Amino acid sequence: MSSVVHHMQRQESKSVSIEIVRIATFDGPNGFDPRSGVLAHLRAGRDRSAALRAVLKDAAQRIGLVIGNPRIESKRSVDTFWHEVFFVTPMPAIGAEMVQYAVALLNAQDAGDEAWEADGRLWDLQKKRRAAALPLQALQLMAEASARDVPTFVRHDGLLQVGYGAHGHTVDLAPFRERKSVLRGSDIGAGSPPFAQSSIGSLLPWDRLGAVPIVIVSGRTSAETTAAFVSRLRQQRSGVATVLTASFDTARDCLTDPSAEVIVLDLDPADLLWRGLPVEQCMVSALLDLPGELVAEAGSRDDLARALGVALLVTAPAGRAVLNAEDSAILALAEYAPCPLILIARSAEHPALRAHRAAGGSVLFLRHRAVVLAHGTDETTILLAPDDDPWQTLTVMALHLAWMEAHAA
Repeated sequence: MSSVVHHMQRQESKSVSIEIVRIATFDGPNGFDPRSGVLAHLRAGRDRSAALRAVLKDAAQRIGLVIGNPRIESKRSVDTFWHEVFFVTPMPAIGAEMVQYAVALLNAQDAGDEAWEADGRLWDLQKKRRAAALPLQALQLMAEASARDVPTFVRHDGLLQVGYGAHGHTVDLAPFRERKSVLRGSDIGAGSPPFAQSSIGSLLPWDRLGAVPIVIVSGRTSAETTAAFVSRLRQQRSGVATVLTASFDTARDCLTDPSAEVIVLDLDPADLLWRGLPVEQCMVSALLDLPGELVAEAGSRDDLARALGVALLVTAPAGRAVLNAEDSAILALAEYAPCPLILIARSAEHPALRAHRAAGGSVLFLRHRAVVLAHGTDETTILLAPDDDPWQTLTVMALHLAWMEAHAA
């Protein structure tokens, strides 16, 4: 199922009071929450926030869908109300259909359509939720992995991926889906919810499972920089897997590569905006610039920067993040960084670079036909070849510096 559902058609009937402008299903960390969830933009003739909240709450209970952190923000523009709905759920595809149900129900009520049948639609969603539900053993195993700080996700082929790359392992869930799971007293322990012990957890090689080093690059021109960085990295070590302009699903496929000792992902900005981040953690992240064509879809440059910069939030504390200080929307993310930053700009006189350098941070800038790497008062100058693109060379060096500093930490 597509992660983004467009409903841009014009409503001709005056009885339709709410229109769905867009629904996004986040399958990973996003600009709203580190968990999967649903974002819906709605247009209405009057404020329907209270009615939407009540219908969504009732529908979730009747479907049996777990939702959390629900919020509805409303803005008025002349005679139109714009509602932004967001909630966390482990089943975002079902959550998106639930939003469609809620809008259809309210529109039917406004139109006085007594023939509109709600229970049947809820029953269908409940059946879909049950069919998509993971077996108990999978929930137990994912809880145990979380307690061990090992990332997991369900692959599109139905297998459960535990860990990334060469530190990963796959579990076939088919045998557990075929038989009914029964909760016994011995299933309950003192670990992470929902259950601590797993009947198959004892069979996994936990000592080698985890996340290989991951580099996440995003931005308008990130593919060229990422390709050049990967070429340089492969000269130093083997087992480097990469995908350029990766969709959410393509990136997830790369995470399952059993030969990958290092994974470098250049993410498609549009997919990152509407699907979320395909990883739970990374060692290096970089946001180099913002694609102008996505600003309107995101809402503003600040909103787009937060959406594309979500990798910064999951960068390991001992890792490094590269931010382009020349874009104020990107630079604003610096205050949320859980790790040391490397700032880049064309001029050494950029105020943010000067302040970061004075505080002992690492910066890169251009000086004549050279890239200067500075840390505090120390400077290293790298002369550019005649055919080098100065800014691209600088960004590649910034990624390489981030990689080296993160490894040395």
